Amino acid sequence: MSECAGTLGAMTASDSNHPASPTQADSRERERGRRRSMFVAAFGTVVEWYDFSIFFYVATTLTKEFFGDQTDSLLLTLGVGAAGFLFRPLGAMVFGHLGDRIGRRSTLIISAVLMAISMLGIAVIPNYDTIGIWAGVLMVALRCLSGFSVGAEYTGIMVFLMESAAPGRRGLAASWAAANSEVGALLAVGSGALLANTLSPEAMDSWGWRLLFVLGALLAILMVPLRSMMEETETFKRLQKAEKEKKDVGLERSPLITAILEQPRAIFVAFLISSIGSVSYFLNITYVPTYIEEVAKVPNSGSLALGTVAAVVAIIVTPFFGLASDKFGRKPALAALMVVFVFTTIPAYVLLSNQSAGIAIAGSAFLAIPAAGWSSVAAAMVPEQFTGTSRFSGMAIGYNVATVLFGGLSPLIATALMSSTGITLAPAIYATIVIVVAGVPTLILARSMGKKTLAEVDADKHLVPA
Repeated sequence: MSECAGTLGAMTASDSNHPASPTQADSRERERGRRRSMFVAAFGTVVEWYDFSIFFYVATTLTKEFFGDQTDSLLLTLGVGAAGFLFRPLGAMVFGHLGDRIGRRSTLIISAVLMAISMLGIAVIPNYDTIGIWAGVLMVALRCLSGFSVGAEYTGIMVFLMESAAPGRRGLAASWAAANSEVGALLAVGSGALLANTLSPEAMDSWGWRLLFVLGALLAILMVPLRSMMEETETFKRLQKAEKEKKDVGLERSPLITAILEQPRAIFVAFLISSIGSVSYFLNITYVPTYIEEVAKVPNSGSLALGTVAAVVAIIVTPFFGLASDKFGRKPALAALMVVFVFTTIPAYVLLSNQSAGIAIAGSAFLAIPAAGWSSVAAAMVPEQFTGTSRFSGMAIGYNVATVLFGGLSPLIATALMSSTGITLAPAIYATIVIVVAGVPTLILARSMGKKTLAEVDADKHLVPA
């Protein structure tokens, strides 16, 4: 995280060594507040993605604990994970409206509180042997609360970083949302691997997994005081001022309605970009340990180790893709990544099932790099599709609907396809098809605004491709 803070700080002008006037001192204080706010915002994605990653990483254990160890129980557990994602759009609509109305900061504070409640609840509920079917019912309810709460998270953080970044550095700044999501995934898989290798299998299945959710709850609780120190973005301050002066009639109605009526193309493009980001992240990184356990019959500790490799690779490469999108443009970066996806996804899955640890590690890395790259570029490109008036609301719709269909449901679909067809490469084939079908219209319809100032992005009322 110190590296993240240093990078974010490098995006801003350095402080002078000369004595400052009161005006200069105020300016420096605002600059320090902006840096601090960006650091806290970037750190927030750690918690969100830790939450969802840890659920899928310990899916086989949760299956035994809450649904009994039956033949189709894994599908049921993955379905519960998907159920949480179904509540993301609802949370997105609620929090998107709040984010455009009461502010980005206040909305993210509320979200952190709800995440803490959901993870702590999962950590303490009794298992199937104790309360029977009610264990599964409580699990579903808490996953739905978690899904609702994170409707504000990733979109809100992308908006905050993009609106707070220095000119010409929005790609790098927003990429830290993607990088820290991988930190969350790494923390999840790393802590899971540590416990799996420290505790006996019996202890891990009995109570060890609960410690993972306690850790997540503590991280979410920590975010509450940190986010209270964040400062609102200049874009939201301008919106507040315009609302008071009633200069924009669009501010008189719901930001959600404004997004649907005035920015439908931006919502659709956000959906397309996020569809590829979701399917690649959840199948190429998060789903890897479960896939290896099911196909190659690798023990839980070994599969989590490969998941750790994928997360580390993703963290390392993500900022570089953000920089590349600032330098060469968003669309060229996405086009190059599409080519890599198409030609490497299926071969990389072949490597995953190899009995050689070195070859399997190479497969994990090949899957992680383009997935991380796409998330990095999308972190700035998606919010750039919208003007400031309803950016939070519009993004919340497009991003979260895509996350439901191609994120939370992807592990379930992949497992079901393998079960019904007997084709072990079904997840790779499915991911490749989604990438092609969503990627081509993305390159046609999306506007590339990386070289524009934030004021130009916010002022573009027509939202035509650039």
